[in-house]
Amino acid sequence: MELTKPNRKKIKWTKGMSIVSFLLILMIFLIDNIKEPLFGLKDGYAPHNFGLNIFIIGPSMLLSFVLSIIATVRIIKYWKVWPNSNSKYLFFGLALPAIIIYIDLLIRIFKN
Repeated sequence: MELTKPNRKKIKWTKGMSIVSFLLILMIFLIDNIKEPLFGLKDGYAPHNFGLNIFIIGPSMLLSFVLSIIATVRIIKYWKVWPNSNSKYLFFGLALPAIIIYIDLLIRIFKN
């Protein structure tokens, strides 16, 4: 298949979605690890941790998951159109962490 202008645009959006998904996951883990110096939240203090999870971490994780699903589907859909195979693997790898985290979360929830 030839790389036409609409396909180039779709690939560009897919790259952006996978990068944003990965950066959101990175930001979530960074905020979670430095929440005490950043927000003054101590581990184990339920009300503040609950608020942080509901208003920052939860929506960010959900957005990252949705973006990674969309990016993964689009990468697979336009697999033969991508001009560089290394870049398609790189952006596929950037989109996978959110999916892996959600699968791990579901396994932990339903295992117990």
